[in-house]
Amino acid sequence: MVILEDTAEIRCAAENAVCLHTSDTIDMARLLKSTMRLRPDRIIVGEVRDGAALTLLKAWNTGHPGGVTTVHSNTAMSALRRLEQLTAEVSQQPMQAVIGEAVDLVISIERAGRGRRVREVINVEGFSGSRYQTEHYAQIDEDIHAA
Repeated sequence: MVILEDTAEIRCAAENAVCLHTSDTIDMARLLKSTMRLRPDRIIVGEVRDGAALTLLKAWNTGHPGGVTTVHSNTAMSALRRLEQLTAEVSQQPMQAVIGEAVDLVISIERAGRGRRVREVINVEGFSGSRYQTEHYAQIDEDIHAA
């Protein structure tokens, strides 16, 4: 498992975790490309906020069986559109098919009182025609309190 972040925020107790951080000379896209040589089982990125999203999606689609990231958006579906915007920063080609293949699950979390709660969960089954093929799960109303 490889964890990539701009700022160290994720705490992981797994024995096989390697944490790497960006610097003034090494950006997230470069870290992701280097990570692929390590052959990790999971790639975790603290937050994608630029064109490095495309590099991450490609990594998830090239034999690295999955990972986790965060992206700022208002809903689970808008997270997919946000990934489209981020990939458009580095590619003129539409990347919906790549997103639909790489992303399995989107969990939207919102602030609630002094904590957070899961707002919605969608299962992404792919992209066909002009839309993402998704299954919408029921809203979960349980509060998640900050540790």
